[in-house]
Amino acid sequence: MVNFGDPLPRKEVEDSERHSQHCDLFIVVGSSLVVYPAADMPKIALEGGAKLVIINQGETPFDRVCHLRFNERIGEVLPSAVVQLKELMKTS
Repeated sequence: MVNFGDPLPRKEVEDSERHSQHCDLFIVVGSSLVVYPAADMPKIALEGGAKLVIINQGETPFDRVCHLRFNERIGEVLPSAVVQLKELMKTS
């Protein structure tokens, strides 16, 4: 946990950047993507070749470049998405 105004732990930010660079799929859940450095992670993921999915009520700066966009409440999208992903992972 980091309180507003406190510095982020450097190692965790670096780890997040590294994971973002090397992921295949980057899913944003419930974020307007305007607070940095977290808002940089989708860009890093896209530059690394990842697919970008956004689940958020309200616009984000990445809406035009994401691969899949849900403008619904998280609770309406995420539970069924997780079930379907689990099924897909069983077959692969």
